[in-house]
Order: sequence, then C-alpha cells, then structure tokens
Amino acid sequence: MDKIKEYFYLFKIHHWIKNLIIFLPIYVGQPVITINFINYIIYFFILSLLSSIIYFFNNVNDYKEDRINKKIKYSLNLDKKRYYYFFGFLSFTTLIIFSYFINQIIFFICIFYFFLSLSYNFYLKEKKYIDIFILALFHVLRIVYGSVAFKVELSMYFILFCTAIFLMIGSNKRLLEIDKSYINRPYKESDKNSVHFIRLLFSFLAVLVFFFYSIDPNKNQFFIHKELIFLNLILIIMIILNFLFFQKEKNQDIVMFIYKNKVNFILVLSFFIIYFGNLVSFYN
Repeated sequence: MDKIKEYFYLFKIHHWIKNLIIFLPIYVGQPVITINFINYIIYFFILSLLSSIIYFFNNVNDYKEDRINKKIKYSLNLDKKRYYYFFGFLSFTTLIIFSYFINQIIFFICIFYFFLSLSYNFYLKEKKYIDIFILALFHVLRIVYGSVAFKVELSMYFILFCTAIFLMIGSNKRLLEIDKSYINRPYKESDKNSVHFIRLLFSFLAVLVFFFYSIDPNKNQFFIHKELIFLNLILIIMIILNFLFFQKEKNQDIVMFIYKNKVNFILVLSFFIIYFGNLVSFYN
C-alpha cells in the first residue's frame, strides 16, 4: 500500500484535477448533452496519462533539489536514472501511438505539449519570467486540446481571459517558491516585487477582459437574462480576490487550494450554476 501511495505522488495523480479544464470549451461553447460521454473519458485519460508521464520525468530530473525544497512522498534510486527515462519514453510512445488513432490533431498537440514540457523541465524553467508564460501556455494548451477534442470553437474573450488567469496563477506559484527559498529557481527575494506586480497585473486584466465581454452586445444572443452576466463578473472579482489573499496567506499549492478552500468552492460553483443556467443553449 505504501508503494502505491508513492506512485500516486510520483506521477502526481492528484494533479489530474487540472485536466478538467479541457471540458471548459464544452461548457462555454455548447450544451453538454450533445457530447458523447465516452469521448469525455478517452480524451481526459489521454491528457492525464500524458501529464503523469511528464511529471515523472520532472520528478526524476529534480529529485535531488526537491528533497531539499519540499517534503516529497516518494523515493527514487538515481543510479537507475536511465531506466526511469527509458520507462518514461516507452510510456509516452505507447500513449502517443494510441492518440494518433483517436484523433490526429490531438496527436500533434500531445507531441508539442510533451516536448515543450521537456524543454521547460530541463531548460526554460531557469529563465526568469519566461517560465511564467510557459506555465500559462501549458494550461492554454489544455483548453485548445479540449476545443479540438470536442469540436468547440473558442472565442477571443475566452482565450484572453483564461490566459490572464493562468499568468496570475503562474506568477503566484513563483511567489510561493520565493517565500520557500527554492534552490533550483532563478528568482531571488529581490524579484519578489516584480513577480507580485505581474500577478496583480494579470488578475486585473482577467477582470477587465470579462468586463468587456459583459458589455459586448454580441454576447446577448447566448443568454436568457443578459443582466445576470454582471453577477458573474462580481463573482469573478470575488474568486480572484479570494485567491490572491487567502491562497497566498496559507502558502498552498494551487491544487491544494482548489481541494481545501471552501470559499473558493462556493464561489466557483455559484459562478458555473448562474452562467450555465443562463445559457440559451442549455435549454435547446
């Protein structure tokens, strides 16, 4: 049982929750009832398994530093590093062949995602500020993945809003690492104000993008009561403020924050209920 727990953390299965964002394009683009639920499962597991393979490579590569930076719940024998890498590439090859027969565009997205991740893990994460944008790009790629998988067209508002949110989260992650004095990161205490500014800038831009979406008359055709979108705007502001203040205060990883912060759960659930229930397509 202990070994199973180690594998759970080594492959970061608990981080699969991040991959739920592939369903966001369905949520904002068309009613859920038109989608084949088998496709939900297949595409979710393709991306989740790919993510676990990438986490595995990263955990092997960063094992020495991670033992210093944080309390890890798995052990590795670095004398077997070549065997770990061989297992990782074999797993990736098997998964990528399977994805080719499912959807060829998804196949290419997965390849790009994988090699971008390796570039980040072995090189780009040492590049100050660029690494924050790469972190955001990973999340945007998840949304593009969902858009392609479920054949949903993404609006520019949606892409810009999500990008701003992910840049806010990425910069917040770096702030936490500065506070914890991670040894394998390019940021120092002197960078804290700059990273803090980036976090606040993109949180403001996220609200601004949603505001412009709220007042855009072209969106009215999609909603039963167009006034309710302003209630969603208020909830977005509250979600961001809750994240900025309470997540930082508790010094939590974003995944732990999603799991444990009850206020965040209530606010996000309220947002989705109001937004989804107000969609014209929900009742068609």
